[in-house]
Amino acid sequence: MPEEDKTMIVKMAFLYVQSEEWYKAIEEYKKLLRMDPYDPHVYNMMGDAYAKKKDDKDAFEAYQESRELYSKIGNMAKVAAIDRKVSKLSADRMDPQQKRLFLTITKSQEAERMAAEGNFDEAVAHFHQLIAAEPINFSYREKLANLFLDNAHVSEAVAQLKAIADFHLSEGRVDAALAYAGKISLIDPEGIDTLRLMAVLAKKKGDTEGVAKYYGKLAQTAFDAGFHEEAKAAAEEAAQAGRGDLKPLLAKTLLALKKHAEAKQTLEALLKESPGDEALLEQLLALSEETKDWAGAHGHITTLIQKRPDDPKLQPRLARVLLQVGKRSEALQVYMNLALAALKDNKAEAAFSYFDTILALEPDNVEVLKKKAEIYLKLGKKQEVIDTYKKLQAVYTQKKMPEEAKRVGLILTKLAGLK
Repeated sequence: MPEEDKTMIVKMAFLYVQSEEWYKAIEEYKKLLRMDPYDPHVYNMMGDAYAKKKDDKDAFEAYQESRELYSKIGNMAKVAAIDRKVSKLSADRMDPQQKRLFLTITKSQEAERMAAEGNFDEAVAHFHQLIAAEPINFSYREKLANLFLDNAHVSEAVAQLKAIADFHLSEGRVDAALAYAGKISLIDPEGIDTLRLMAVLAKKKGDTEGVAKYYGKLAQTAFDAGFHEEAKAAAEEAAQAGRGDLKPLLAKTLLALKKHAEAKQTLEALLKESPGDEALLEQLLALSEETKDWAGAHGHITTLIQKRPDDPKLQPRLARVLLQVGKRSEALQVYMNLALAALKDNKAEAAFSYFDTILALEPDNVEVLKKKAEIYLKLGKKQEVIDTYKKLQAVYTQKKMPEEAKRVGLILTKLAGLK
């Protein structure tokens, strides 16, 4: 039909509306729709004309066509405006399917009214009731998502949209799921729900690059959130897609899951690739200690100490490992060195702790008892000095060293006479 004819039809429809000749206007709208059956504006005007004639059944049908077309192009403002018009119709003359749709819209309008009046919690509860009654009516979830976004509840909004995407996925509608994934990505691009969805979609579409990207991000995000099983699965998916850089994360995840054998295998493979990596040695040392692989722990801590001879944190661990591999004298010497270093730094409490560790292993260690007595004397702790010298005297007696025991006895006598 020529353009001038279309212009004439539009003019005639306008004139009929002005003169309230609604059915004649509707006939003109039908002519326009035969020319362009996807014009939401014409359907909207047709709905208005039917509504004026109280023909609510046909008005609802026209509004629904307009609503769906506006939804497809993302004009949600128009959709909301049409919903307000629909809510004013009567369902008396509608067929059962139309009545269900009508109730959906009017119930949504009620929830939106609550939200507009500032009753956010009530509106959310109302939408949840609607979703529970009609779980695959996605309009409820979309509106609830918008309500959450308007009130800065991002994760809750994403959860609603993801539920829709997940349903489409379960039905094999990958493209529909992708459409919602796009919306979610705009809202919360690095959120765990977003990454979960994008990863699954990439795998469904055979997008190797996307699988590597999204499963890689998901692995780190899940690990940080404490979802270690999920982190492991995601890291393995990403690794299969070519992400070799995720092996350290996979190793940490395996450690967190107490999968010791797999963790050890992964860490040792990494260490072969990077022999000087101290972080890997630290992880292997911790793993060996946890699994009581003391021979392995001894090798790892020896290597670390060679790299960091002045690291004070390694020495207590070295002493524990030495004890476990039967090198008791070496372990005691390490504890003694630690105690003396603590004294040098005026850390008496730390020194006493190391001395007590030695005495727990070797109660008759004369050198340690003498040191403890000297320190207590300097600190002015008379009773502790006396108690320590008594223990020392008992050790000399037991070792059949009478002269030394006698000298300690003289010291005790002098101490007893002090005020």
